[in-house]
Amino acid sequence: MPPLVQLLRVSVGTADRLAAPLSDAAWQALLVQAKEQTLVAVLMEGIKRLPAEQQPETETMFTWLAAAERNKQSARKLNKAAVQLSDRLLRDGLRCVLLKGQGVSLLYPDPLTRTPGDIDLWMEGSRKQTVRYIRRFFPKMPVVYHHMDFPVFKKLSVEAHFTPSWMYSPITNRRLQRWFREAWPREAAHHAALPEGAGELSVSTPAFNSVFLCVHIYRHLLDEGVGLRQVLDYFYLLRSHLLSDAERVAALHTLQRLGMRRFTAGLMWTLQHLFGLEDKYLLLPPDASEGEFLTEEIMRAGNFGRADTRFAQEQAGDSHWTRFVRKQRRNLHFLSHYPSETLWHPLWRIWHFFWRRANGYQ
Repeated sequence: MPPLVQLLRVSVGTADRLAAPLSDAAWQALLVQAKEQTLVAVLMEGIKRLPAEQQPETETMFTWLAAAERNKQSARKLNKAAVQLSDRLLRDGLRCVLLKGQGVSLLYPDPLTRTPGDIDLWMEGSRKQTVRYIRRFFPKMPVVYHHMDFPVFKKLSVEAHFTPSWMYSPITNRRLQRWFREAWPREAAHHAALPEGAGELSVSTPAFNSVFLCVHIYRHLLDEGVGLRQVLDYFYLLRSHLLSDAERVAALHTLQRLGMRRFTAGLMWTLQHLFGLEDKYLLLPPDASEGEFLTEEIMRAGNFGRADTRFAQEQAGDSHWTRFVRKQRRNLHFLSHYPSETLWHPLWRIWHFFWRRANGYQ
């Protein structure tokens, strides 16, 4: 078992030590991996739990501690900004729900250890209403199917979502969008307080996340690459005791209707293999073949696929055609595992290009 996985298990409490002490060079290499997977602060908690003889040397320990503290400071800033923006939107008559991120971090033993990303807000109302509101401040801001950027902070990224996610297949996408619409009233009414008195806002419920986080991992995998951070979110959700048996059954039923049973079974194997998730928390029996494929993708790609050397990375000046071809080449890699989404992908991309152009969203 690789040192990263061993330390990850210690960090989440499914192991209490490494198989053997690591050299200082191994600890330095592990820190690079931790940064690629955006897990530095989480793994630092694991280092603290190790027996003294297995902890890194003092200088290396300080390097880890400094990186973990920077992570926590970023999380504090993001928490305050999320509440500030949510309050401002409410004053302007717009309700929103915080997706993933700071809301999911509340499932962690220490919420500040989760590496912060964007502020993702699911906006109430239609796409046109949200676009109209944001373009009052940023008139030329482009729009894609599920969200648009809302750059109200200089150093923090904000995405205003019309819908939390999507599918390439029109059939499963219709089902998913219906499920989101039906879930909205419950999600908007669910409030939680962020750590250290940052404030309170609407965050998605565990029942919602039991489907949405799985879909989110699936989307990341197919579109750019997924890292361990997103999978760790799902681990903590399934292990949190916040989901009733009925909600677990309902989540699996929804995921099956979205054509994701095979992927979900693979994800269950990955959660067991990497994190040591116990059988009682699984949504369905794990699939070893699919899980091995998924785990390999996660370990090679890193967060947003930035560590993946198999495929060319997107460049700022790339043309629409270049991006389209790159996506097709990458997606063919998934054809035998997720054929529906892979085959629908080029048709969806073509439709999406002309839909944006027709609506003035480019």
